[in-house]
Amino acid sequence: MKYIFSIIIITGLLTALAQGSEEDAWKYRKCMDLVESDAGAAVKYANDWIFGGTGGVPAGHCKALGLLGLGKVKDAAKLLEKLVDDMVISGDPDPASARKNAGLKVQLYGQAALAWKEAGDFDKSYMAYSSAISGIGKSGHRSLFHELYLARGTLQILRAQYRAAIEDFTLAIEKAPRQFEGFLQRAKAYRKRRSFLKARLDLRVASKLEIDHPAILLESGILYRELGQKLEARLEWQKIMDRHPESDYTDMARINIELLKP
Repeated sequence: MKYIFSIIIITGLLTALAQGSEEDAWKYRKCMDLVESDAGAAVKYANDWIFGGTGGVPAGHCKALGLLGLGKVKDAAKLLEKLVDDMVISGDPDPASARKNAGLKVQLYGQAALAWKEAGDFDKSYMAYSSAISGIGKSGHRSLFHELYLARGTLQILRAQYRAAIEDFTLAIEKAPRQFEGFLQRAKAYRKRRSFLKARLDLRVASKLEIDHPAILLESGILYRELGQKLEARLEWQKIMDRHPESDYTDMARINIELLKP
């Protein structure tokens, strides 16, 4: 179930969807509890709610997360985008409601992008991220720019679109220059393009913003390895094992050290 809730990357979505009639809010909370405990039961509950004619977006959203829990990521992604389409068709003349709905669309697109990424369809994931970013202006949630540019940039690395990834990470840095993630991810993209000096400069900034973070140490070691500096690479990865023994990065550091052996 960890994946299901990692898909909810934007705070406030659950609260916004639970607003409405008291009965719908109660049903949504119950459905989300089922998502955590029994994804199949959550899908059935959401379907019954939808067929009852009152579920709307909350029921559809709960069903989508249930589908994710069942491993049906493509179906979930399609449903999340359909929810946005339905909101566009229905519209809302009230300015306050329209603004709230614009925020929901951004967040649903962001979740659909993650689902498409999980499904391995990077092109559809890119389009969903782009739709989310395009909708931020109407939603008023400008703080989401940083997170979504980071997410789309990471996807661009997977698509081997390294220049586009650098552009996205640069935009993320502009939105939040005191957060290290943009510099770390841009360093990865520069490394992929073999712009090693620029990668090292970004890693230095990242390490000043977030001292001793294992993700930075891991990437620093990879960059040293690319440069043929195996001793320096080993030292960076050993730091992870010594200082963060319980971290998920420890296994990656150990694997990378093993790969250095003849």
